Amino acid sequence: MKLLNIDANAKTVKGQKQGYMTAILYLSPANSSGVNLCPMAKQAGCIAGCLNTAGHGGISKGSATFETVSGDYLPANTVQRARIARSELFNTDQPGFMALLVKEITAFIKKAERKGLIPVIRLNGTSDILWETIPVNGADSIMELFPEIQFYDYTKVYKRLVRPLPANYHLSLSYSEASQKYSLAVRTMAQFKGDDVNLVVVFRGALPDVFAGRKVINGDESDLRFLDEQGVVVGLKAKGKARKDESGFVIDTAPFQIIAIAAQEHRA
Repeated sequence: MKLLNIDANAKTVKGQKQGYMTAILYLSPANSSGVNLCPMAKQAGCIAGCLNTAGHGGISKGSATFETVSGDYLPANTVQRARIARSELFNTDQPGFMALLVKEITAFIKKAERKGLIPVIRLNGTSDILWETIPVNGADSIMELFPEIQFYDYTKVYKRLVRPLPANYHLSLSYSEASQKYSLAVRTMAQFKGDDVNLVVVFRGALPDVFAGRKVINGDESDLRFLDEQGVVVGLKAKGKARKDESGFVIDTAPFQIIAIAAQEHRA
């Protein structure tokens, strides 16, 4: 079984121009594997618009589907079955999973070095696991075991930012207005952390210049979040099913455009 996907999408490939090679671990999100690997998915409203079924993950012959142990229906393709298989290994044999992960990371580092690129790793491609809490090979975490490697992730588990993280693990905090409680908690955490944490917001329409009092940058230019300037909102354009999301996970930019136009007219 293969765990890591190396520069397997157009966005991570862009990182090679900046000298980086990216490995991403894609598991089956939320509780589709029988165990919830995205603990804040319901509160954040991101299940319906999840990128799990974007790209090759959403393609199946004749729109065929298969039922997961949780009762979800996913496209019947090798991508989804592989994510389920990885997740089941993680859920049922975590030591074995971590041993395989260590082996693949070691091989990935050597591959990047041969190509003259800097290896970076994102373990939550389609999950939100607290990797900093999982010990491996006598180390407190996989980050501690590979201190020379930059790890990064997006997370909706805002409480992760209360505790100290490994120095080589960068987290960006995902925002959603699916529930008032969640959006308030994320805004409060962002205010508490200040420039130490960036917010990630999925927008429908053109990216606004400012959101939540922070400058908005284009997060679709690359996936290398640890290189972003600090104290900003990383704006992502809604893709796939997310374009039609009405849960509050995707933020409509129309109100911000109206405000901007009104401000320009007032100045005129």
